[in-house]
Amino acid sequence: MKKTRHIKLFSHNDLDGFGAPVLITTLAPYLFKDVEFDLTTCSAGNLDRELSYWFRQPDISRFTDVYIMDMTPDSDYSFQQLEQRFANHWLIFDHHESEEELRNNYALNCIKPLDEGKNPSAVSLVYDWLSRKPDFMKIPEKKRAQVAELVELIRAYDTWDWQNDPLMSLEERQAADELNQLFWFYPLSKSRNFVESVFATGWEEYRQANELLIHTLAGRRTRYLEKHLKNVETCELDGHSFGVVYASDYKSEIAHALLKRYDVDAALVIDGHSVSLRSNGRLDVAKFAAEYFGGGGHADSAGGKLEVEPLKVAEQAVIESMRQRSTLNADVAKQNNSEKASLADQLDPEMAAKLAALFGNAD
Repeated sequence: MKKTRHIKLFSHNDLDGFGAPVLITTLAPYLFKDVEFDLTTCSAGNLDRELSYWFRQPDISRFTDVYIMDMTPDSDYSFQQLEQRFANHWLIFDHHESEEELRNNYALNCIKPLDEGKNPSAVSLVYDWLSRKPDFMKIPEKKRAQVAELVELIRAYDTWDWQNDPLMSLEERQAADELNQLFWFYPLSKSRNFVESVFATGWEEYRQANELLIHTLAGRRTRYLEKHLKNVETCELDGHSFGVVYASDYKSEIAHALLKRYDVDAALVIDGHSVSLRSNGRLDVAKFAAEYFGGGGHADSAGGKLEVEPLKVAEQAVIESMRQRSTLNADVAKQNNSEKASLADQLDPEMAAKLAALFGNAD
């Protein structure tokens, strides 16, 4: 009986981030015999923290390999630990330009795309790597076709080629958009189950079963975008113009709609502690995000963290406004009382008595 191997997976928690590891587990029965995978997903900027925690776990020795997808460690410590503990048994499947220099230092461990002319994503890098395996062509043709279609839809949306590639068909654009909308409809705790379900059935079958939901989500998004695009604030900084808006959903869609509607160099969509940045080519938002928000990404698509939480700042502003109004009301009331007292002081007793009698008897 063969001994089971254990492979650790780390990935981002967006559609591309879940798509990459799910692609591996979907094809595991054909390509990874006697292997068990353990997945940890995390948000941008938290990979090194997750790795540091995992490196201290007592059962780490049971893992033979580590695959990191849609993210690159920022810490030298992380790379040193990977080298010391796993030698040549760790791989990175990442496409973000802001970490490209780091990956170049470990080029043998970082997967490159087969087609250098096409914008890669994590899931497409994993697909390219799997397609080189000797048993890949043993996968049933129908399954390979279903997987290839999903990989392309996820790649197209994640790189925004579904909007920018003039050669992409309208059907492909719509499918990429619909798949991403469905992904964000479900809570994060259900994200992996959703992606696994789509990979298990294929996109066409899944879409037909969820056509009503897709139609409903499209209408909701249209209303959401129109509402939030009315609240855009613009500003200029370091010779560049920006459009800023607060939104918790459809952040990519709002950013790109903002760039079309306003003549600005970049769009900033704020949500909680995070900020998503999109550019029309006039500003490298990956560099901007790194400088101002401790983030990174691509030249035209990036993200970062805010030092303040806008909602709390707004709440405090409302509280302060109420306090100021309360103080003002008290001052006005005090002034009115003072003016009444002054008027009474100016009247002689005889006149005051006559006025009191007059108003006291009025009906």
